[in-house]
Amino acid sequence: MIALFLFQVISAGLLDPKFTVGQLVYYHLLNTPQILVQSAGPAVLLATVMTLSGLSRTHELIAYYAIGVSLKRIIGLILFVVMSTSVLNWVMSDRVLPVFFKKRTDYYMREIQKKQDFFLDLQRDKVWYRSKNMIYNLRRFDHRLKTIFGISVFTFDGDFNLVEVIEAQKAQFDDQGWNLIDGTVTVFTPESQFPLIQEFKTKKMQIAETPADFQEIDKEVDGLRTGDLRRYVERMKEAGADTKAYEVKLHSRASLSFIPIVMLFLAVPFSLKSRREGGAAKDLALCLAVTFFYWLFYSVSLSLGTSGALPPWLAAWLPSLIFVVLAATLIARKGR
Repeated sequence: MIALFLFQVISAGLLDPKFTVGQLVYYHLLNTPQILVQSAGPAVLLATVMTLSGLSRTHELIAYYAIGVSLKRIIGLILFVVMSTSVLNWVMSDRVLPVFFKKRTDYYMREIQKKQDFFLDLQRDKVWYRSKNMIYNLRRFDHRLKTIFGISVFTFDGDFNLVEVIEAQKAQFDDQGWNLIDGTVTVFTPESQFPLIQEFKTKKMQIAETPADFQEIDKEVDGLRTGDLRRYVERMKEAGADTKAYEVKLHSRASLSFIPIVMLFLAVPFSLKSRREGGAAKDLALCLAVTFFYWLFYSVSLSLGTSGALPPWLAAWLPSLIFVVLAATLIARKGR
């Protein structure tokens, strides 16, 4: 599955002449841990269906029953292994994936986009963004409104001496660039011991970065560990920002980690039908169908949570809850 995904994305990227083969391979290899976490659920589903259905077709399950090994005991053993997988997924989501995401983002911005001065830090009380000879300090950025609420711009000379500081309550982007509203300009010159300060109501400012560049902030939250992400959401809430998308990301980390358990319970009723026809091909088709509908539902649910139609925690867990209820119903009917 991982090899197929890498082949697909690398083949598509080769159509763009600005990327080299080496860049594409390295960039997408950094995405391997995330693919492992996301593919754990389908892998558990396929392995369980293939194993149990194979035992059922060859009547080996009857042999197990004859020596006193019940189906519950077999499933309990599989559940222990799958729960271990889910815990490992959670550890990877919290410890490993953020590290690889930051490496992937830095590599993309610096090596592929050639923005060598790119730097973004979300773990402080504010957002720091560095580009060329400027450092931006953002309190809150709303990419839908193309507006920064609370901005400070520090400009340095070639020797990294501070020459100017611009602070504004708000910065709005339009076709002509950034418009700063209600702020001050502080200029530092060698000729004066004291800085020159001037207030303004509105001010045009030529900033190379566009809202698309600052939108990397939204993506960079994937590079935070779970605790840091939770604190970041709390700070954004205190600032009055819309945090639904971040909350969905936070809750989806846990729900994604425990999808293998859901897939296990889904696999059981489909694996123990009295008549098994079609062999491995039918098992594979069944697993693909279940995986497709689950991920479709999961994606739609997360989108509803991001838009506010569902609470973020419910959006992340609703697909798993529904499929667990479905699996329990099918298992109960099988037991009759």
